[in-house]
Amino acid sequence: MKHYHNQNDAHSRAIYKVKRIKRFYNHLAAYIIVNTLFIVLKIVRNFDNGDDFFDMILNFNFGNLWFIWGIGLAFHAFAVFGTDYFFGKNWEENKINELMKEEEDNINSNSK
Repeated sequence: MKHYHNQNDAHSRAIYKVKRIKRFYNHLAAYIIVNTLFIVLKIVRNFDNGDDFFDMILNFNFGNLWFIWGIGLAFHAFAVFGTDYFFGKNWEENKINELMKEEEDNINSNSK
């Protein structure tokens, strides 16, 4: 953990981090809203053409947009939260404990 020399420095860094997190959530909201609009427009347009619903879902005209923008969004998430958010310092230990508990529960349920 970092120790800051004065309270103002720590406060400034906290404000900066909050602004970065807010920008990420705005980016995520834009991704969801825009892609939802594209899906709705595609469904409405294809229903007017008489296409089947399943044909519309399986035909991804905007798949490249979702994929490329999704990669950019993932990089943005890693830049803001870092890898510790997804695989934090205690992640491995917590996962091992979780799997051991599941195994123990399976053994106990099978022995009854």
